[in-house]
Amino acid sequence: MNILISTDGALNPDRAADAAARWYSEGDTVTVFTAMNVPATFMRGIGDSRVKDAAQIAREAGRTMGAGDRAAERLIGALPAKTIKQPDLPVVSSVANNAVAITKPIVEALANRGIEAKARWWPTEHRAARAVIGAVKILNTDLVIIGTHGHGRHEGQLGSTGTKLVRNVPASVLVLRNPTQETTDDP
Repeated sequence: MNILISTDGALNPDRAADAAARWYSEGDTVTVFTAMNVPATFMRGIGDSRVKDAAQIAREAGRTMGAGDRAAERLIGALPAKTIKQPDLPVVSSVANNAVAITKPIVEALANRGIEAKARWWPTEHRAARAVIGAVKILNTDLVIIGTHGHGRHEGQLGSTGTKLVRNVPASVLVLRNPTQETTDDP
């Protein structure tokens, strides 16, 4: 089984690791993933050859993409956060460092439970759900573990990104509620 834990930094590392441990079996793969918002104008400036590669990927997949997603597609080869070490691109290094800071606590919590996990990130432009869905497809994920802030006004207790994932991700989704959202029913 391939398990993907998607976080924006608000998911409690111990709760996420406990949930993954319940489903994990020896030989399974666990990935801790975050989508990092990066302006499309910056991503477009990283390199024209990568844009052409992304356009070819899009054509082969039979779909078109927006500028931010096209840039994200071309950087998919850099999905592991630690592979981006380009001193001439301080913004990319900063984004990669932020991605590591977001995923590291969950990776460490999993390691404390004897589960080895990889940390990965995907640049996007305010389309976190699309980035997660793309990662799920690329990594052939069976189970996605997400948290919820409960900030969605029209979406109930699940925010808009969580709702999009539950509705559209091609895998089973386990939603971990924030403990402050849990309520008790009064008799």
